[in-house]
Amino acid sequence: MIYLMIHRSSSRKAMAVAKTLKFACNIGTMFPQSTSLIDRLQKATSCGFTALEVAFPYSWSLDEWHEALSAHPMQVTLINTPLGPNKEPGLAACQDKLSEFLAGVQQGIEYCNALKCTQLHIMAGNEPPYEGQRLIFMDHMRKAADILKEHGIIGLIETISPGVIPGYYLNDPRETLSLVSDIACDNIAFQFDFFHMNMLGETDDQVTALFDGTNLHHIKHVQVAQTPKRNEVNAEGGVNYRKIFEHLISKRYSGFVGLEYKPQDSSDMPCSAETLKFLSEF
Repeated sequence: MIYLMIHRSSSRKAMAVAKTLKFACNIGTMFPQSTSLIDRLQKATSCGFTALEVAFPYSWSLDEWHEALSAHPMQVTLINTPLGPNKEPGLAACQDKLSEFLAGVQQGIEYCNALKCTQLHIMAGNEPPYEGQRLIFMDHMRKAADILKEHGIIGLIETISPGVIPGYYLNDPRETLSLVSDIACDNIAFQFDFFHMNMLGETDDQVTALFDGTNLHHIKHVQVAQTPKRNEVNAEGGVNYRKIFEHLISKRYSGFVGLEYKPQDSSDMPCSAETLKFLSEF
């Protein structure tokens, strides 16, 4: 969660706690000038964050993670499975790659366990469509779910827009939600990224309609950034994040909101006062 360094009265604080969204900084996108892990965590905590997400933690050894988290304690909320042997963006929907897929899941579990992270984004890949792909994807996900369950980890799948990963298997949010339902494992859920939704042409009204009803129990993690350049949520762009955040609160969303944005400021200032003030309102 992020505790913003803004003074509030005790009554205001008590009211805010009841409705506050939990924000986690993405240390991969928000700190482009930082190379060392410990420097990224230092900057994150200096901005007031107590939780983080990171797509690929494998850039650093577990010893480096232990050192950084010991110096700057933070909750790790989400990591991805690693890229495939040939840098594929996941293997869950790839045929004849079961052993490589499960090896990636196992590596993800190793890092989740070491970092006390309970959510693993299982990347689907962008192998060209082939007959039976949906069934193979579901079979792979069920096998992963069985392994993850032994470790108390939730596997997440995400819709990703073609402009970010061309040909990504999960490129339709309604189909992704349908897959979660059809896989029918209680530890497989949807990672809802508002940036990708808007880049796919979904309006705010269409997206909030998706984030409702029977879909709510399938959604366990949210990510946000402004379109089209993946900047701060309070920047000008295609998504009205005030409306989105108020909707999340109205639906009593209790998971984390990952801030997967790239700072507009070219200097090493990932947390502008304006952005922190905006986030503190939710």
